Amino acid sequence: MLTTTLFAFAVILAGTVIASALLRALPHVSGLRRALAAADARMEMRFRIAETVVSYDDGKVVALSIRARPLPQQGLRAAA
Repeated sequence: MLTTTLFAFAVILAGTVIASALLRALPHVSGLRRALAAADARMEMRFRIAETVVSYDDGKVVALSIRARPLPQQGLRAAA
């Protein structure tokens, strides 16, 4: 009985949390949709690089060892 009560309480609590999150988010979603509909298809962005950080061995190319594999045999094979 206690397990069922705790489960029901957890379900009610989860439903309340989800409902409150949706009630807070839906006005923002509609505003974003209106802004997207009113926006131009192209956007210009300008930026300035303030600092470039490079550490030793960034992007170092490592040669992998190549192991030879036997080629598959051409022709018929015996059935199992």
